[in-house]
Amino acid sequence: MIEGAANLNATSDVENPAKLCDRYYLFGDGTIILRDMNPDGVNPGLVPRVASCCRRPQLIIDQCANCTFDLCEECGYSCVECHEFICHTCVTLFGNRPEEAEHPLCEVCQMFVS
Repeated sequence: MIEGAANLNATSDVENPAKLCDRYYLFGDGTIILRDMNPDGVNPGLVPRVASCCRRPQLIIDQCANCTFDLCEECGYSCVECHEFICHTCVTLFGNRPEEAEHPLCEVCQMFVS
């Protein structure tokens, strides 16, 4: 039992890496902005991978916070309130018209922000 307690403390000291939405801001047009302007050691370099949504090499590949579809920097937006990534489909589906895409809100934030 003492060994188990020692292992519990050892695992709690390990830092969890930040999510992509905590590091980067997406505009839905391929533009990526760093949230904090820290050196590259804190913001690791992004490696292009083929995105399943666009079938092209993209730097940011993640899932939509609303529908869990895949998104990339070309079709993903950052919620202006909670900074979670949301896909273009959800931006238009959940009441944000394309002309309102400069202030996209995720499903949860739309319940609280009018």
